[in-house]
Amino acid sequence: MAWISGYIIPKGWKALTWFRSIHMDSEIYPNPKEFNPSRWDNYTPKPVTFLPFGAGSRLCPGNDLAKLEIAIFLHHFLLGYEVERLNPQCPLMHLPHPRPKDNCLARIKKCSRSVA
Repeated sequence: MAWISGYIIPKGWKALTWFRSIHMDSEIYPNPKEFNPSRWDNYTPKPVTFLPFGAGSRLCPGNDLAKLEIAIFLHHFLLGYEVERLNPQCPLMHLPHPRPKDNCLARIKKCSRSVA
């Protein structure tokens, strides 16, 4: 048996972190529901703040390579293909994270325009 924040956790049980509640904590991230990529410009996290992809001494050594690969893929995909949702009015499900119930089914077509 263990105690976490005043709650008893019986032996053999698992306690999992609900990361969505951390990401939506307005004490850590002001206006967490607002799409604002520039919020990370010059951002200094508070101690023990959860940051996806690591930071500091735990930074992934392949981080820059992964960003380069993603940038190249997105360049060719966004300029060379068209994406059409098959069910744009599909309702959302919220657990374990927000996403369309149909998993965002789409039709992808190669464009005739060339990619530079």
